[in-house]
Amino acid sequence: MRTNLKEIWHNQELNSGSFTIRESFNVSGVQCYVGRIGASNAKMFQIELDESIKINENYLKRFHGVEIRVLQALGAKKDITIILSDNDLIDVFILFLEDLVNGLEMVSSAHNIPLIVNQRVGYWGKFFARIKGELLSKERQRGLYGELTFLSSLLMSSSDFVKTIVSWSGPEGSNQDFTNERSAVEVKSSIATKPSVNIASELQLGWTNLNTLFLCVMHVDEISNGSETLKKKIEEIKGQLSNQPDLMNLFVEKLERVGIPIGEEKHYDDFGFIIRSKRAYRVEDGFPSLTKDSINNEAIHNVKYQIDLTACQPFEVPIEEAISTMI
Repeated sequence: MRTNLKEIWHNQELNSGSFTIRESFNVSGVQCYVGRIGASNAKMFQIELDESIKINENYLKRFHGVEIRVLQALGAKKDITIILSDNDLIDVFILFLEDLVNGLEMVSSAHNIPLIVNQRVGYWGKFFARIKGELLSKERQRGLYGELTFLSSLLMSSSDFVKTIVSWSGPEGSNQDFTNERSAVEVKSSIATKPSVNIASELQLGWTNLNTLFLCVMHVDEISNGSETLKKKIEEIKGQLSNQPDLMNLFVEKLERVGIPIGEEKHYDDFGFIIRSKRAYRVEDGFPSLTKDSINNEAIHNVKYQIDLTACQPFEVPIEEAISTMI
């Protein structure tokens, strides 16, 4: 892009004060605008569309400091408006716009402009998330995949979807991933070759105040470009809830609490998972765990430790027993 966007925005800030301002330039016959929203100092880039170009006027995309929407322009024309609200991302925002303009320069028909925008947004949304450090780590993705696999199993076995979705309590900060009255299940996903699991606190396997507590362990392999991705698992559960919009909304809210805002699951398709085994253990007296009762010292807390799963074999039960407790 020959236009110096940073210089334009700097000059607009000096000259416009609290007013919104924009200036135009042409990209291979496509009218574009570079602007600044005075009240918020947000940076703006617009692509003007002729009235003959079909695009949903409710079109809205958001990703990590960027919002894209369609605004009515003069006459019957429309503007695809791209707004940067986080000025710390201005350098990567400019790279995004340069890539977008390169796409516009190669477009053979103005009717393909919405497609070009969607393609560029799909790529750069993930890049912005990585820059901001807002994508889940590979370890957290693996853990969430295990939780959602268990949730999907519950939905397939349950006749009460409301109870099942509500039971996924980990996103609300519960000590265990799934709770139902006085029963609970903690789900761990471990690399298939690793014979141990990490326990996050002395409360996670605290069983004395519960009627039943199960530890479910899923041994998984990670496969580059594998088909069974976190994205696919999320879509699978949404399919199971497709006829219940209120429950779908609740599921989406829970995903947002664990770090995947609505629509952001598309970023989690780089690698897939293969579940090698699913095992369940009843946590009870004698189970190898550290709890508040076993530590017996109020000054010690936030204890993290590992459990060798070979020591848990005497407590193994069919995983269906854990599932039946939650439905």
